[in-house]
Amino acid sequence: MTFPFNDAAFILDRLQDHGFEAYVVGGAVRDYLLNRPIHDVDVATSAHPADVVSLFKRTVPIGIDHGTVAVLHNGRSYEVTTFRSESDYDDYRHPNQVDFVLSLEKDLMRRDFTINALAMDQNGEIIDLFEGKKDIELKRIRTVGRAEERITEDPLRMMRGIRFASELSFTLGQTERQAFREKADLLKKISIERINQEMARLLAGKGVIQALGLLFETDCIYVLPMLHHADEEKATRVHYLALQTNEERWAAFLINQGIEDVPAFSKYWKWSNDERRHVFQLIKWTKHRMHKEWNEESIYFAGIRDARAVNRIMVALGEVDEQELDNQQCKAETLWQNCPIHSRAGLAATGNHFIDWSGAKPGPWLAKTIQDLERDVVNGRINNELEAIRSWFDNRQITQKKQS
Repeated sequence: MTFPFNDAAFILDRLQDHGFEAYVVGGAVRDYLLNRPIHDVDVATSAHPADVVSLFKRTVPIGIDHGTVAVLHNGRSYEVTTFRSESDYDDYRHPNQVDFVLSLEKDLMRRDFTINALAMDQNGEIIDLFEGKKDIELKRIRTVGRAEERITEDPLRMMRGIRFASELSFTLGQTERQAFREKADLLKKISIERINQEMARLLAGKGVIQALGLLFETDCIYVLPMLHHADEEKATRVHYLALQTNEERWAAFLINQGIEDVPAFSKYWKWSNDERRHVFQLIKWTKHRMHKEWNEESIYFAGIRDARAVNRIMVALGEVDEQELDNQQCKAETLWQNCPIHSRAGLAATGNHFIDWSGAKPGPWLAKTIQDLERDVVNGRINNELEAIRSWFDNRQITQKKQS
């Protein structure tokens, strides 16, 4: 078999020339067998970190305590890690003890799933000690060794396993299903940031519906924040493949599950402020769109990017037929192009003009005035010219004084 990782061959050559074993391991081998794009190529070696540093000109000690050195070569970074074994995971994530070993077999034994416990030597020969190739053929996720032990070491492996099922359109072994169900509560020990990363990738996978089914079947979903009463039938009706971003997928998921308190959800899941605001806006405009067609005003305030996203969410939720999406996007684009302005910056008058004309200090009135002006300009009720806006503002002031 031909060695497919040409750029990494230099690293294996140098290590072997100095008497060390070296193999490409893990995801790169798995993705090669699946004919998927290969992003990171990791190397496992019998060489200790100090040996790796001495053999290569450009290195970065990114995890030297755990045996990992990044080797920089031809504009790419390769993680080179010493064969190691791990034991005792008191914090359910980091091993209390990492021992460097001389055996590739012991190194592969510590890995999570059989499909990730594959290695390849420079002749292209695959070392498969745990039937990972068979599991790839059967499209099955199984742990290396006893599932209960692998999960207890790091409970995030439950989310990772189901995420792999989503990305690869694989299923989960029966033993693993039972172990995940029995150990689901251990996910409470894991930081929500790590769970959020896995959940986002799960929702983006081509096998997302099957994976969501596994989340429910194993009870894993019920221990996640604010998902204790999640509805499987609803969750598996969403057409996630119509969506393009994490925010779109989360918006569709939350609408589908009837979770309206986005601020609370985002707090529990520790989203960034930008992610929280964007998901909130998508949900707001999707609910608007469920009751009304787009017009110039709604398109303007939503923005064309979010309008397009909302149209996709409508498809995902079954509110719009997938065959109608292109037509809906064209309509949104036409409305957007017809808007006289595309942002507040396009207004002929600024807040300073209103302050000067009124002689009043800035306050909530100013924001409302500008928003009302945007609405009237976009709807064609006033020309976007300074004199016209001055007249509009004067009339507004007169009307408000009469009303008060």
